[in-house]
Amino acid sequence: MRTHILYILILACLFSCRKDQTTSIFGETPDQRLAKALADYKSRLTGAEYGWKTAVFPPAGGGYSFFFTFDTADRVTMYGDVTEDAAGTPENSTYRLKAMQRPSLLFDTYSYLHLLADPNPNVYGGVTGQGYSVDFEYAIDSVSDDTIKLTGITYSTKMILVKATKAEHDAYTSGAFGEQLVDIENNIAEFPWQYLQFADGKKLQVSINTVTKNFTLIYLDDAGKVQLITTAYYYTTEGLYLQTPITYGSYTFNEVFWDADNQVFYVKINGNRVDVQVADHSIIPMHQLIGVSFSSIVVPPQAIPGWSDEFTNMWKSIATSLKSGVYGLTLYYTYFTFDPAAEVLYLDVYVIQNNRLYLAEYPYTYTKTTAGVFDFTGQTYTGNAALIDTDMAPLLDHLENDHFTMDFYQGTLGQLKSVEDTGFYFTGYLE
Repeated sequence: MRTHILYILILACLFSCRKDQTTSIFGETPDQRLAKALADYKSRLTGAEYGWKTAVFPPAGGGYSFFFTFDTADRVTMYGDVTEDAAGTPENSTYRLKAMQRPSLLFDTYSYLHLLADPNPNVYGGVTGQGYSVDFEYAIDSVSDDTIKLTGITYSTKMILVKATKAEHDAYTSGAFGEQLVDIENNIAEFPWQYLQFADGKKLQVSINTVTKNFTLIYLDDAGKVQLITTAYYYTTEGLYLQTPITYGSYTFNEVFWDADNQVFYVKINGNRVDVQVADHSIIPMHQLIGVSFSSIVVPPQAIPGWSDEFTNMWKSIATSLKSGVYGLTLYYTYFTFDPAAEVLYLDVYVIQNNRLYLAEYPYTYTKTTAGVFDFTGQTYTGNAALIDTDMAPLLDHLENDHFTMDFYQGTLGQLKSVEDTGFYFTGYLE
């Protein structure tokens, strides 16, 4: 009898324990807790009265800002500084909050953000197959009243959503942000030589590269050596925000403000405004920027501004000679590529035959005076270069026998001038 009673008690205990295992100690199942968390995240996203601002920094460099407003129907309205159109024209796409390994925010239809991840480099550049390695699916790391921190699932892109102010919301939705971006980039194009000058009197050249999205200060130190301080930037409703602060001596700033009324940049140092000033020419001589701001002067097959008549006629005669020669070649782009460490110039002449591109390379060593006067000495060449050296002789003779200076032309071009033959000069694109 006692045995039966003990058996019944054991069974009752087992059933009781099994029943307890189906009840969460938190009072909710994991699925219920997850659904509640996702609902809370959505409420936060859609509840931001003036939307959210954010920025991403691709591993390849540069910074890109975005402005989002999320609605309860899983639609997101987006602006961004990736293009002028994106800055001024809203794009509407979809988003999802989904339980993956962690609760995640997915931008699941093509948007301005996807431009940075587009696998086709013809769309926005970047690397084939991955673009700029920027995510469009993000795990949610943490949430506070006005900030949501996210990490990209594929490339670990960091994104921090911050609640926008009414002024920021209005700047995007009214088109003012887009207009400001156009104003800024027009100013940079019109006035390529700008500089900052602090109390020490030294002029620091300001370079704002709107393609790579990098802000750089360039100056000569006390030894006359070029120094650079550079960081990525993105556009804000007030100007440029720098990924890392710029520090020169005791001066530090991490924003470059835009004064739309006066069409001028300025920074704030200890609360005091310091304007960026415009110069008529580069503060740093061009020859000191070889290997710093550029390495090549690229001469196209057709004339561009800054060519002398003598050079233009010579270039046409070279093209005619190549075309009428035994190989029937078409003159294409010619690169004057400098290696300042080795003091070598590679004159790379590209020609086309039957829709195929060929290279003829003429190497030169060079010396350079402190004033920037170059003396080139031709070295041995073979292959394609030897096959067309008679056609190229007018240019080769100038490089071998003349001295040359270089300077910027119209801001974006580089110009080489013969010292001995003042009527011989030409320009090219800087790379």
